[in-house]
Amino acid sequence: MAAPSIYRLQILEQLLACKSIYLPQIRCSLPLQCHPDYASVSRQANDWAFRFLKINATNAAAEKKCFTQWRTPLYGTFVVPWGDSRHALAAAKYTWLITILDDAVDEEPSQRDEILEAYMSLASGQRSIAQVPNKPVLVAQAELVPDLRKLMSPLLFQRLLVSYRKFVGCYSAKVDEEEFTKESYAVHRREDFIVKPMLNFTQMCLGVELRDKDLESEEYLRAIDAMFDHMWLVNDIFSFPKELRKKTFKNIIFLLLFTDHTVRSVQQAVDKANAMIQEKEQEFMYYLEILTRKAMESGNHDFLAYLRAIPAFIPGNLRWHYLTARYHGVDNPFLTGEPFSGTWLFHDTQTIILPEYKPTHPHLQV
Repeated sequence: MAAPSIYRLQILEQLLACKSIYLPQIRCSLPLQCHPDYASVSRQANDWAFRFLKINATNAAAEKKCFTQWRTPLYGTFVVPWGDSRHALAAAKYTWLITILDDAVDEEPSQRDEILEAYMSLASGQRSIAQVPNKPVLVAQAELVPDLRKLMSPLLFQRLLVSYRKFVGCYSAKVDEEEFTKESYAVHRREDFIVKPMLNFTQMCLGVELRDKDLESEEYLRAIDAMFDHMWLVNDIFSFPKELRKKTFKNIIFLLLFTDHTVRSVQQAVDKANAMIQEKEQEFMYYLEILTRKAMESGNHDFLAYLRAIPAFIPGNLRWHYLTARYHGVDNPFLTGEPFSGTWLFHDTQTIILPEYKPTHPHLQV
C-alpha cells in the first residue's frame, strides 16, 4: 500500500480520528434463499462447534450465547440452501470449521504454518488425529472429513482437496501488505477467502457431476472471480471498524486510501467500495448469462442446475453480514434481520446505526 510518507502520515491520522462512517445501502438484485431446515441445522451445528470453541467454564452461558448469535451455521444455509438436512448440516459445520480455523491462525501466528499443514494433511488422509498437534480446530477437522467423504463422490472430494490446498497455500504465503495494489489485493482475497471451497458443497447438495472443462472455461472463471470479489468486498466493509480498532490495515478501505489518490476520505473509500460491489454483481450476472445460455444450448443439465444455484452465494453472504454478532455485538437491538443503512458509530462491542433523519410526525414539521 505504498504512498509518500507525508501523505501516508495524513491518512493514518485521519484513520485514527475516524469515529463513524455512513453505511450506504448495499443493493442486491438477487433473491435471498435459505435452507428450510436452517433452525434445527443451526442448533445441531452450534452444539457440535461448542466442543471446539474456547469457552470459559465460569462464563459458559454468556459465551455460548455470544457464539450462537454469531449465526455461523446460518451462513452455510444461506449460500448452500440445497439438499437434505444431512447436506445442510455438513455445510453448517464447515462454516464453523473455517471460522475456528480463521481465528486459530490469527490468535497463534507463530503456529500458523503448523496448523495449516496439519489441517491439510488431515483432509487428505496423510496423517491421523494422533499425528497432529492437539488443537480444537484439528479435532473438528478430523471429525468432519469422514462425513464429507461419505457425502461427496470421490471426484468431488478430490476437487474439495484442491480448493483446500489453494486457500491453505494463500494463508501460508508471506505477503507484504504495503506492496498491495488494488489488483494484487483482489487476487489475494479471492484465494484467502476461505468460503471458496463451499462451491463443492453446492455440487454435493445438487448431486451433480461437473466436467473439468466447464469449471475451467474462461467465462466460468471470470464469473467466479466476480462473485468472490463481491463477497470479500462486503466482508471488508463490515469488518472495517473491527480492523480499525485492532490497527490491522488489510482491508479495501485502507488500500483505497493509501493507493487511490481520487479517494481523499474514509467515507469516499467506503462509497467507492460499495460502487465496486455493484459493479461486481453486474459482472457476475453478465458471465452467468453467457454460461447459462451455452449450457441450455448444449443440453448440459448438470452444469445448468449448478449455474442456477451458485447465485445464492451473493445475497447469502451479504445478508449474513447484517445479522452476525461477530461484527455487531450480542443482543444488539439494531439487528432486525433486515439490511440497514445510516451513520455507523464505532463502539468497542456494539454496532450503533443512526438511521436517516425522517421527520414524518406532524409535530416535527413545524
